[in-house]
Amino acid sequence: MKKSLFTIIALMAIGTVRAQIAQTDSNYVEVGVNTLRVVSILIDDKPTDFDVWNPYLFTLEGHVKRLGIRGGFGQDARKVEQIPTAANGKVRVKTDTSRVDYRIGLDWEFHLHRRWSVRFGVDYFAAKTTSNMETEFLNEDNVEVKTIREIKTMEKGLEPFAYFQYHITPRISLGTELLWRVSSSTTDDIDSNSLNEDVLERKFEGKKRIVMAPTALFLCARF
Repeated sequence: MKKSLFTIIALMAIGTVRAQIAQTDSNYVEVGVNTLRVVSILIDDKPTDFDVWNPYLFTLEGHVKRLGIRGGFGQDARKVEQIPTAANGKVRVKTDTSRVDYRIGLDWEFHLHRRWSVRFGVDYFAAKTTSNMETEFLNEDNVEVKTIREIKTMEKGLEPFAYFQYHITPRISLGTELLWRVSSSTTDDIDSNSLNEDVLERKFEGKKRIVMAPTALFLCARF
């Protein structure tokens, strides 16, 4: 009798753990960090192509049953200064680039296995990039000339996605996503220099359709 009772309790416990791992029809809040972006920030000093690499550093999602609402945020900032050398003479170049990405979207979750789930949905996303390049040099009259070029780009659009998730424990998981981005952009390109007051300003518009492969690895925690 005791042995049978122990077996029933053990089976119930196993069933509970399996259900918890699957997270079927549960209400939760999930926070994630993109570990690949963290590594690139720590070890990479070169610009990142955000048409290839997933730009989001943090993700936040809330679920009621299978319906979810999610948000994402990413930021990148780089400063580079090139000082005069024998090769470039008396030219000094300073470049300051910053980028901010954010998104908000809806999705629907499916459970493929007790440890695997997938979400399908669509985001609204936007990205703003600002790049300032300042050049200082001496002209043929030995007069110091400073030129400044500022480029501002604003991109926005829709982003259908498939998000794949592996549940390590009931509260810890790994996730990645496949994105199809459809967006429009506007760019302001402004040139000025210290020799005259004229400012050259150019404006551009563009459209973009790209498929972004799974280039993120989100480490997520549920509450």
